[in-house]
Amino acid sequence: MKKPSSLLRERKKDATRRALVRAANLRFRNVGFAATTLDEICADAEVSRRTFFRYFDNKEALAFPHRAERLERFTALLDAAPPGESPIASLRRIAQLFAGEHTTNREQLLAQQRVIASSAALIAVEHEIDRDWEDAMYRCFVRRLGGGDAAELRARVLAGACIGVIRATMRHWFQSGGRADLGQLGLQALDALHDPLPTPAD
Repeated sequence: MKKPSSLLRERKKDATRRALVRAANLRFRNVGFAATTLDEICADAEVSRRTFFRYFDNKEALAFPHRAERLERFTALLDAAPPGESPIASLRRIAQLFAGEHTTNREQLLAQQRVIASSAALIAVEHEIDRDWEDAMYRCFVRRLGGGDAAELRARVLAGACIGVIRATMRHWFQSGGRADLGQLGLQALDALHDPLPTPAD
């Protein structure tokens, strides 16, 4: 059990982190990511630059404040799959969980995506995040396939295909203004990995 002093320190740290994220998001959405300075964010959150760097590595990290936690959770869900469940079945199940949460936070995610789309630097970070998720899937799939060269190739191809499906699905959802049913989109997209494209009518 944690001591009261430890709990108080954790609460203060969490409050500071939240204040920085709130201040950054407000400026990113009102004046744009590029026009926002780190000094302005720190001033709005009433912290020093030194304090800022205890929580975030750079300004770009503020646009993805839950990057590590989301990846850790996704990996844990993949690793906790029931024995014998196929990778695609695992992703279908996990996708429904994330889809519900994304739908609940639709406005926040749409605003975040507009900020990301406005900055080449943030788009580059988003690509890094995609690679992190792809690598996490690859490692999990290799373990579940038993290892070996054949398993590694299959896991790599499957992970690459899955991150492509996830990114394409999210792009479609954002373009719809978040109005489409994200859960259904995710299921349809994963099903497309199995089904060939329909043959055009002559």
